[in-house]
Amino acid sequence: MSEIFKNFFTDIIFNIIYFPIWWYSRGLKKTTLFVLLKLKRLSKYLALKIAFAYLFKPMFGQYDIKGRIISFFMRCLILGWRLFLFILGSLGLFTLLIIYLILPIFAIWQIVKLT
Repeated sequence: MSEIFKNFFTDIIFNIIYFPIWWYSRGLKKTTLFVLLKLKRLSKYLALKIAFAYLFKPMFGQYDIKGRIISFFMRCLILGWRLFLFILGSLGLFTLLIIYLILPIFAIWQIVKLT
């Protein structure tokens, strides 16, 4: 019975000491890869690559000068909106990453502040 308690408390102490090491090594790597994957998916969802590729192509087969000018400005407007959404999403994801980095320090600071 004594061996069980000894192993139990040793395991708890090891986990408490190992947690910050894991949080800022493997956990940070997993979180960063998650953020990068979400950024890649957001770019694909907003079709940014396609929007840039078709920026100078006329819409609806309008190959006259008026059609090309209107198409260019409409595509610029659409591209601007999609870039705005991408920047907004990027800021949100990077904010989550910063919160991930600061969270343990903030928790320890709150614990120390209360005692």
